[in-house]
Amino acid sequence: MYTIFGASGFIGNEIIASLKKRKHKIFIPNKKKIKFSKNLGKIIYCVGSDDWKKKPIKGFFSNLGHLQKIIHNNTFETLIFLSTTRLYINSKNSTSEICNISANSENDDDYYNILKMASESLLLNFNRKIKILRLSNVFGYNYKSPLILPTLIKNAIKKSEIELSININSTKDYILIDDVIKLIFKILKKSKFRVYNVASAKNISLKKISGIIKKVTNCRIKLKNQKIKIMEPIININRIKKEYNFKSNLKIEKDLPKLIIKYKKNIKNF
Repeated sequence: MYTIFGASGFIGNEIIASLKKRKHKIFIPNKKKIKFSKNLGKIIYCVGSDDWKKKPIKGFFSNLGHLQKIIHNNTFETLIFLSTTRLYINSKNSTSEICNISANSENDDDYYNILKMASESLLLNFNRKIKILRLSNVFGYNYKSPLILPTLIKNAIKKSEIELSININSTKDYILIDDVIKLIFKILKKSKFRVYNVASAKNISLKKISGIIKKVTNCRIKLKNQKIKIMEPIININRIKKEYNFKSNLKIEKDLPKLIIKYKKNIKNF
């Protein structure tokens, strides 16, 4: 049996759809309940909060508060926790799973990282059967998200204009939701390590993304705060390459136009 915490979110919803296709038994817990009489089997914890800056208390409970209650009040076979490669944002020399990670509690931007680090530490010291997946920016139909890619697509469709509030040459790593789900099941089945980076190891510039969005939607591009340049580090994915022969299937020139079309078809949702 698979128990999915965060079933109503983007990743949780996609995982459930995949489990149904595979005809697996699924348990979706009541959001207000933390203690269950039955063994929860294989837990996939994908509760998250994209608006953690505006709602720090919600961010705490989504990423740490609720999690610690679940593991201390229930029995389960194994648990996969979806963390983030954002942990490496301050890393200068390495982004491997074993490198030291730094964060500053006085830096508001590090709050989310600190929550994820605390969650990882709690889990890894609690049970040997727990696996941590540090995901980069997951590429898919995530229309509720306030993150940069969904926001740009929605604004291009609804307002015919996108505003780039960071330097156009800023870069990020993106990974297909389908690649994420395949790796989740492979890691659940067999794994050598407890922590895995799940990314493409290839950053894509905001200039390339905005150019494709403009080409498909014919929107205007407005530049703002161009002095703020964010160059996310290249993520080391040697573990998943060696153990699972992983190779990213994301082709941004082909996949982004398809995603924009999906947003257009579902414009009533946002």
